[in-house]
Amino acid sequence: MKTMTRLVPGPTQRVDQSRQIPFTYRGQRMSGLIGDSLATALFANGVRIFSRSLKRHRPRGLYSLDGESSNCLMAVDGIPNVRAETTPLREGLAVGPQNVVGSPEWDWLGFLDRLDWLMPAGFYYRLFHKPAAVWPLALKRIRRAAGIGRVDPQVSLPGRYDELFLNAEVCVLGGGPAGLSAALAAAEQGLRVVLFEARPWLGGFYDWRTREYAPGQSLHERGRELARQVGEAAGVRVFSHAFVNNLCGDNLVTAFQVGGPGEAFSERYIEVRARSVVVASGCLERPLVFENNERPGVMQAGCAHRLARTYGLLPGQNAVVSVGDDLSLEAALDLAEAGLNLAAVADCRPEGQDPGLIEALLNRSVPFMSGWAASSAHGRKVLEAVTLRRLDGKGENCLACDLLIASAGQAPASGPLSLALAKLAYDQHTGFFLPVELPPRLHAAGRLLGYADPAAVEASGRLAGLAAALDCGAPAAQALAQAKKTLAGLPGPARGCNLVFGPDLGRGGRSFVCFDEDGSLKEIEESIRQSFDLPELAKRFTAIGTGPGQGGVPGQNLPLVMARLKGQEPGSLIPTTVRSPLVPTLMATYAGPKHQIFKRSPLHQEQEALGGVFRRIGVWKRARYFSQDFTCRQEIENVRNNVGLIDVSTLGKFRLHGPDALKALQRVYISDMSRMKEGRLKYSGMCNQDGNLVDDGVVARLGEGDYYFTSSTVRAGETIEWFRYQTRFDGWDFHLVNLTDALAAINLAGPRAREVLAKVTEADLSNEAFPFMACQEVTLAGQVRARVLRLGFVGELSYELHLPASQAQWVWNLLLEAGREWGIRPFGLEAQSVLRLEKGHVIIGQESEARTNLLDLGLGFLWDREDTASQKVGAPALRLAQDQPDRLKLVGFKMDGPTQTPADGSLIVEGEEIRGFVGTCRFSATLGQSIGLALARADLAGEGGRLNIYQNDGHEGGRAVQTFTATVVKPPFYDPEGRRLRM
Repeated sequence: MKTMTRLVPGPTQRVDQSRQIPFTYRGQRMSGLIGDSLATALFANGVRIFSRSLKRHRPRGLYSLDGESSNCLMAVDGIPNVRAETTPLREGLAVGPQNVVGSPEWDWLGFLDRLDWLMPAGFYYRLFHKPAAVWPLALKRIRRAAGIGRVDPQVSLPGRYDELFLNAEVCVLGGGPAGLSAALAAAEQGLRVVLFEARPWLGGFYDWRTREYAPGQSLHERGRELARQVGEAAGVRVFSHAFVNNLCGDNLVTAFQVGGPGEAFSERYIEVRARSVVVASGCLERPLVFENNERPGVMQAGCAHRLARTYGLLPGQNAVVSVGDDLSLEAALDLAEAGLNLAAVADCRPEGQDPGLIEALLNRSVPFMSGWAASSAHGRKVLEAVTLRRLDGKGENCLACDLLIASAGQAPASGPLSLALAKLAYDQHTGFFLPVELPPRLHAAGRLLGYADPAAVEASGRLAGLAAALDCGAPAAQALAQAKKTLAGLPGPARGCNLVFGPDLGRGGRSFVCFDEDGSLKEIEESIRQSFDLPELAKRFTAIGTGPGQGGVPGQNLPLVMARLKGQEPGSLIPTTVRSPLVPTLMATYAGPKHQIFKRSPLHQEQEALGGVFRRIGVWKRARYFSQDFTCRQEIENVRNNVGLIDVSTLGKFRLHGPDALKALQRVYISDMSRMKEGRLKYSGMCNQDGNLVDDGVVARLGEGDYYFTSSTVRAGETIEWFRYQTRFDGWDFHLVNLTDALAAINLAGPRAREVLAKVTEADLSNEAFPFMACQEVTLAGQVRARVLRLGFVGELSYELHLPASQAQWVWNLLLEAGREWGIRPFGLEAQSVLRLEKGHVIIGQESEARTNLLDLGLGFLWDREDTASQKVGAPALRLAQDQPDRLKLVGFKMDGPTQTPADGSLIVEGEEIRGFVGTCRFSATLGQSIGLALARADLAGEGGRLNIYQNDGHEGGRAVQTFTATVVKPPFYDPEGRRLRM
């Protein structure tokens, strides 16, 4: 490997030749420049064989610069399958080749290329199924050989992975001249525009071209002028080095952006919901199919051109050009001016070339061969010569070279359109599969439609941008009509090249349609013979187009090749289905940042100051303990003997009012809500259509048609949609307001609770004035109005105070001060869980699962069986379930060993059969033994029954199994008459 000398810095170059970046390749120290990609840095250091192919281990080199194939997939810092062409060079990268046994130059598995006759299309389906005993052995070998790259579980992925979720009126895909013009046109109408460009800079195919755009201005200067205008336009947000992965229903665009130097992210996922989308993704080069067309040294015209003009690297010394479009001829001429020796330029088109380009080539004494194309590339590992042949078979010429610039012309990068389910049809004039029917509010522009003239490309973009603006309601009709008129006066779509493959391909076994999967012309012929004669079938039979390049190389060629081999017209077959993601993406990018996104209650800081130990509970962070004693014994004893308080602000809190509010309650709640008295509470539950309990809570009647109710913490975010869904066809008049975040809630519980509350309010708290399951509005300390619910979830005298969230801290401290003489202290969720367990109260999701209905939990008394008019949700299923005896039932149990406490979720077994599971089990200091609630099969649920509990504590190095026995008892375990909560 020999380091190359860069070309003299020029206005199109994107590298800084004054700044070197060190990196290593195969342990060897190398350096590149600021602005290099990893691929161009390796090329500058003399690397020509980047990898070996998947099945046949053929040498593969730099072919394109946009990652259309797996040729340049590398292992970088232990991460496999990194696309070297699109990865910016960073200091200290450790780079290595993939799919190589030995080195890229000397691969021990290179002999497989000579055994291609043993690997016909679909060989693993056809050769290893008989006798049957062969398949398991072959399967192991095939799986071991499948795929490229090796995952190292010990490697950690550095960097920061972020995400953005945006809304915009217009989203433009592509930052070339068409995309930039579309963005400017939409921005002129006062709209918000998001623009994505895959390359690190804007300008598209203008960026490296020195040809004149207008007198005194070159194409690259025009590209940078458009980029500047977009950068200065109000309302346009540009994401460069951002790859669009998907365009799907209702114009949802997903992309990921690679972070540049100094940016706060390595990659970030971006999602945009746009009113209208403009696809201006430009073109790819359609590979020319000929023998050894993927040999290192064979390169696309755009790749060779950009190497010279963008990166200052001459792609070779002696070159032959075999192309089929004017853009490639322009590249050949420009490369000759940069110092590349051209032995010949072959153009497969018999006519139609730009005469100015031909004249310029001839003036440089470059032989121009119209109607010729490459037939075969020669060289054992890298290119050494190429054979050119006339398409009519009347001439042949073999030329020595180290670079073959090969292209069959352009092909539209229509992946986003295909993902959006646009209909495409083959156009004979352009040789493109063009959109003939687009979904609503989706527009295509620029080279994607076959335009090649710069003015027409920009006019097409402006037209699409104005059409998108019109979709968004902007007054753009007059400007749109003028844009159509302007475009009509410019050159239309350019005539394309219809050549599919070069002349005299011989057996076709080394003429590749798909580089990723070694998919050759021979395999396609075999697929057709086996009746897999449609592109979708051939794709599966041969694996063509299923590799990491996502079909970038074979995309348009496959249907054209198959049509030609079948003797059909081009376009009689269509390309295979395009699926997302269009570009491979790191899993870390999809995973996003490691943000712990959660909500805090208004009392979070107050509890933190008192030593609260917080845990994630759904979307909330809640205090689970208030000491390092995770049994919470002191917290529990204080509630039982004195008084405690707990933050329950996370409960869902809702106000339901209106003429039909009661009808909605009757529909959604399983109980009879019509008999509720004003100022009283009712406990009930919500069921789904299967009769399964999905939520429970209390409902207070505030007045005629006016109710206040609570839901569980987990269910709070879904309650409004649940009411709306269940009443969507009734036309009822009611209003439901979510007050969950607007209100805080504090539960004051314990035998001293009345005395504490009495110190801060003048309200009558006696049993007669404020009985159990009542609700009152009170004033606290003469300042704060609170709705107080008298409940008993923890089994003690208890008041739940609901008040404005902004006043919660003041009230919390007020209660702590008022209860100081009785030893008041906060308690957390774990203590609450033990207290409610002693009372036999269930927690949904803890003592229930997806199949558990209301009857299974022993809550059938809540169901109003007489009410059929309300069409209560879940009632029909509950009627059927009444006659199903063999179900899991909620039971209470006491452990036979008083201190034995199996873990939540432990299994209940009978022999080898699982007969249920433990919901919650804790040691109760109040009762002096371990108790629990479980779901068990009905035949075990009888009082006095025996439960065998199995707990498997798997750990490294072995399995620890514990078995327990318990006796079924009837809950509640504590104060079964409920005297304490009514005291």
